[in-house]
Amino acid sequence: MSIIDNQDIEAISKILGEELNGTMITSMFKDLGFKDHDIERGFTWTKWRRINESTSEMCAKTNNASPLFNVIEYVSKPSRYVNSPEKWKSLLKSINSILIFKGYELKDDGRVFQTKIVKTFDEAQNRLKSLTEEISNLNLHHYVTRFCTEELLKKNYFHAVFEASKGLFDRIRLLSGLTFDGQKLIDEAFNFKKQPLIMIRGNKLYTQDEKNQYYGLINSIKTCLYLYRNHQAHTPRIYDELSLNDAIRGLMLISLTHELLDHCVPLHDFDE
Repeated sequence: MSIIDNQDIEAISKILGEELNGTMITSMFKDLGFKDHDIERGFTWTKWRRINESTSEMCAKTNNASPLFNVIEYVSKPSRYVNSPEKWKSLLKSINSILIFKGYELKDDGRVFQTKIVKTFDEAQNRLKSLTEEISNLNLHHYVTRFCTEELLKKNYFHAVFEASKGLFDRIRLLSGLTFDGQKLIDEAFNFKKQPLIMIRGNKLYTQDEKNQYYGLINSIKTCLYLYRNHQAHTPRIYDELSLNDAIRGLMLISLTHELLDHCVPLHDFDE
């Protein structure tokens, strides 16, 4: 991990100073065992300077960044922002814009953890983007976006993709009436040797072009299975929780597959 320096402490103090009033800062110092220099001075300094002064002193005394993390976690309690979600997102982004260059990150549970160090501007921008911001312009299928909730996104990017892939197989079960999962579900729902339980509207599988269209649908579903859906381990087979681009690619592929399923009907409705 990189060393947290005085510039970092000052920058974070300025951010946290906007979240507290003077009385709250006094209470925080008391709760954390920090020295409150305003009492000695006999007058009140600006909020961020109070936080910076006492936090820097404690970090120097202990020779580590734990006092700074304690202050961050003291202020960044999710319960304080339940009714202000945008303010919470802004706080996380502001704090993390500093911490990630040092190998730390303030997570959605309000705790600071070690993480991969960011070294470049572009890498920092990608890490700080929320998946919500990215997918808002992608026009993803509604079956995909319904799984990209805050509850999923607070864990990691790929978890959202994994859950979206589960939603894809839920839809296949709904169309086919089957209860299987994974490869067995695909084999039974799209069984050429017997009778497919899911059909493409207007496609009677007579010509090679019609069969190729059907194969394209099946292969798209299989790709989602092999890359993002592992029903035995309940974890993705390719996994990078820090990769925004991987998540976007996964969501777009699943979205495309849902669009193909939009043209499908259960076998019993095929002749209607």
